Amino acid sequence: MTDPARPTEHPTDTRTDPADGLPDRAAVLTMLAAFGQRAADTVPEDLGSLELTWLIAEFEQRYGLQLDLDDDRFGAVRTVDEATELLRAAVLADRAGARP
Repeated sequence: MTDPARPTEHPTDTRTDPADGLPDRAAVLTMLAAFGQRAADTVPEDLGSLELTWLIAEFEQRYGLQLDLDDDRFGAVRTVDEATELLRAAVLADRAGARP
């Protein structure tokens, strides 16, 4: 029987690094892999705008955070590493009480 007070976790949910609770590169690759139903190791380093848009929507859903990115900030994210940095910064900003 499930406890209604505890959120149900997806069995393949690897959204955070266990040590600090922040999304890491592996978690970002896992989220991107779901776009197009592919293996995480086949996700290219360079991201297109459609992939980035999808990643941000997936991140917002998983983490319950709303990212407010202007065109310049959105356009500056072109790689998996840059996306990982952006998403980690959003979680840290949220923890600090700032708007991500």
